Amino acid sequence: MAREPGDQAPVWTCEQHGDVVPVGPAQAPTQKLLRQVALDSLVPVWIPHPMPDDWQVTGLQWAGSGGSVAVVVAVSGPHPMPEVGDEEPTVDLIFVAEQPGIGLGAHLAGLDGVDPGPLLAEKAAHDPAEIKLHADDHEVPLWSIPLVDGLAYVGEASGVWLWVLAWPSSAALALLNRFSLVDARNEDAEPDLPCGALTPRLR
Repeated sequence: MAREPGDQAPVWTCEQHGDVVPVGPAQAPTQKLLRQVALDSLVPVWIPHPMPDDWQVTGLQWAGSGGSVAVVVAVSGPHPMPEVGDEEPTVDLIFVAEQPGIGLGAHLAGLDGVDPGPLLAEKAAHDPAEIKLHADDHEVPLWSIPLVDGLAYVGEASGVWLWVLAWPSSAALALLNRFSLVDARNEDAEPDLPCGALTPRLR
């Protein structure tokens, strides 16, 4: 259980993990909230560009006080290649930018630990990057981490971790080849994004 700063400790603390960064609940996005998150963030606020047709931003979450050190952006839309009889044609993609040691990406991926560094170093030493995604005009190599019912990719972009989580996994490669990522903090980032209800993936 996390404890708020007080007389005994000037920072948030956890009995299991020691000093921790506070994480707020995920929120349904609005244009105003997205702009506010971008203004307050110390890390990139990644959004797809161009946004795929019929897709929406479906969740925002962030960690830190006095400037976000981790930001989550969820987007959802139709499966690009739905199978006959598919009961869940919706696809969810979650982008996480976080400073080292925060652990929000690992938490959303259902992994132990807070930092992908050791796992990523081992995979990178033996295997080439499985995909390369463009983020703010830079090519970012990413390595996969299997999830129970989805797929996660992780790498480094703009000096911090970049997580890309996808459900279902069958949609990941088809979608990630269709767009780049841009930082919503930049003035020329896409200003008016369609926003929808909060995705169950962040509830």
